[in-house]
Amino acid sequence: MRKYLFIVILFYQNVLATSPISKLDVHIYPEYYYSGVMVELNGKVEESALPLTLEMVVPATTDSVFFVSGIANDESEVLPVKIDNKESNSWVRLDLDKPSFRIFVFYVPFDTSSTRKFNYTVQTTVPLDEFHFFIQEPLVAKDFTLAQESTANEDQHGITFHQIHVAELPAMSAKSIFISYTNHTRQTTMVLLQQLLSERSQGNSEAVQSKQVVPQRHRLPLWEPLAVLGILAILVGIFFYNQKDYGGVSDGEKYCPGCGKKIGISDKYCANCGGKL
Repeated sequence: MRKYLFIVILFYQNVLATSPISKLDVHIYPEYYYSGVMVELNGKVEESALPLTLEMVVPATTDSVFFVSGIANDESEVLPVKIDNKESNSWVRLDLDKPSFRIFVFYVPFDTSSTRKFNYTVQTTVPLDEFHFFIQEPLVAKDFTLAQESTANEDQHGITFHQIHVAELPAMSAKSIFISYTNHTRQTTMVLLQQLLSERSQGNSEAVQSKQVVPQRHRLPLWEPLAVLGILAILVGIFFYNQKDYGGVSDGEKYCPGCGKKIGISDKYCANCGGKL
């Protein structure tokens, strides 16, 4: 009787316990920049709970786990975490001594086919009051499906993120997210995104060049050609007037057609400019 009572007390203490984790966001990136899954866990620990030892489950096919303590910046130290296989699961142990932490989990759950079916499970040795999953839908994915109900949002690059809210999770309880889709191209989101950005950049460049090459047609008002003709007529008149003044003989006097200086009637060359008459 005492044994069962002790188990019941432990159960209710576990369920009603306040979580030392004040915030936890689990970001899942399938085939983002490599042919596997990257999971990023961002969390905050209550100051009163520090230091905190946290153990959590990672997928059986996990090849590496990295831990970043404190606020992420250029000087943050990224530490590899040892993976222990026990009780048919893979576990990692984290010694948290700062309010903020980040954990990166890398694993490859895919085979050689184009069908992608996998899951990610959150299970820790401490209770979680509330946390969120954010699953990135690969740009290369077809027939993307989540087994759980979610809300979808799209970013500026057209990438869709699915959000799942979990109200609470007792210590050692498990919450799994099941994901499936097909990837016939075998490409990653990063590769396809770079191709799309390159095509957009090339398209914008060609559009700018076409705008520079194509001439703009303008309709001239009626008075503009008439004004041009009038100016030409005046210039022609002045030219003939000068030719009349400088060329030939006027009032018994002869002038050089080149410089307009007075010359002799019988002169063959101009004494001023040397031009042939």
